[in-house]
Amino acid sequence: MRKSLGRRFALAVALAGLSAGAAQAQSFYSGRLTLPFEVRWGGATLPAGEYSLSMNSIKGPLNVIDADGRVRVLVYGIPDPPLKTQPTSLLITRDGRDRTVRSFNCPAWGRKFVYEPFTRAERDMLASGEQAETVAVRMASR
Repeated sequence: MRKSLGRRFALAVALAGLSAGAAQAQSFYSGRLTLPFEVRWGGATLPAGEYSLSMNSIKGPLNVIDADGRVRVLVYGIPDPPLKTQPTSLLITRDGRDRTVRSFNCPAWGRKFVYEPFTRAERDMLASGEQAETVAVRMASR
C-alpha cells in the first residue's frame, strides 16, 4: 500500500510540474496573420500561408510559427515607439519579385519593431509610396 501511495504522489508531483511548465510556455504577446506571398524575414524565407506570432517578453524574440506549429524563425527587432495612427501590421518592401519584412507596427504592445532599417535611398523611394505593402496582424486577446 505504501508503494502505491508513493507512486501516486510522485505521479501527482510530476503532472503538477508539467502543467506549470506548460503554463509558463504560453506567450504573453500573440497574434495571427496570413502572408499572401513568400517573404524573407530575418534569416528565413517564409512561404505564403497562415502564421502565428508570439513573444514571452516584450524584449523578444518574436517567434514566427507556421500552421503546423513549427517555429520557422526567431527574430529580434529594434524597438521603436509605435505608429499609433497606423494599424497593427507588417511593413514589407519589394525588390522585383523579392519581398522583405522590414518592420512590425503593434500599437497594442506599445512597440514598433524594426527588423531591417531602411537606407536613405529606400526612404526616398518609400516617400513616393512605391514598393511597400502592409499585411494586417490580428492580435489575440489576453
